[in-house]
Amino acid sequence: MRIWLIQKIIAINEYLLFYPKIKKIYSEIKLKEAPIIIDVGANKGQSIDFFLSIYPSATIHAFEPNKTLFQILNIKYKQNQNINIYNEGVSAKDGDLRFNVNVLDETSTFEEINKESVYLKKKAKILGKNPDNLITETYSIPVTTLSSFFSKNNIKIVDIIKIDVEGHELSVIKGLFTSGLTSKINYIQIENHKDDMYSLKYEQIEEIIKQNNMHLFKKIKHGFGQLDEIIFKIN
Repeated sequence: MRIWLIQKIIAINEYLLFYPKIKKIYSEIKLKEAPIIIDVGANKGQSIDFFLSIYPSATIHAFEPNKTLFQILNIKYKQNQNINIYNEGVSAKDGDLRFNVNVLDETSTFEEINKESVYLKKKAKILGKNPDNLITETYSIPVTTLSSFFSKNNIKIVDIIKIDVEGHELSVIKGLFTSGLTSKINYIQIENHKDDMYSLKYEQIEEIIKQNNMHLFKKIKHGFGQLDEIIFKIN
């Protein structure tokens, strides 16, 4: 019950404080009527619903490694042929990775969590859990690089890539730009953790993106936690 309540509070908080700000930004961006959008870390479809509210005719390719959430997404969007859901992860190389399912499914991850993290201990206390019990299940999931996915599906232009993968963002960016990318990317939206849960260094992500003909466009603070949403735009 406590987990469910916290998830509801997070969802309401984001709906009231985060999504209006980012919707204003995307509403002012002049994209084509039916953009191509990539959602890396779809969770329960929050970003899919958000983008559809602005671009109803968008084609969205969404990746969600959590097996349970993948089934929920399949049912939720089965009537929309423009929504494609993949029970895969996205990483720096094609292959398989161990996926850690968190008791708070929004924070499930391919990454190892820093057991000494101050933020982890605070989060566990709020959830009413021992830090060692936050991971409820671990299993192997196939992963792809975005550049490989674009090549296999003959995707030449991508309007938006949204990335929210709980500390695995650098691997996603490496797989996008360092493995033979031939597609044009217009915008990248990426979540930036500023806590000590993961060993991720945001500066490395920004450096790779800027080296690939993109620049920092907007930064939006989330309504909770030490999180920013960063949007990069093609030069």
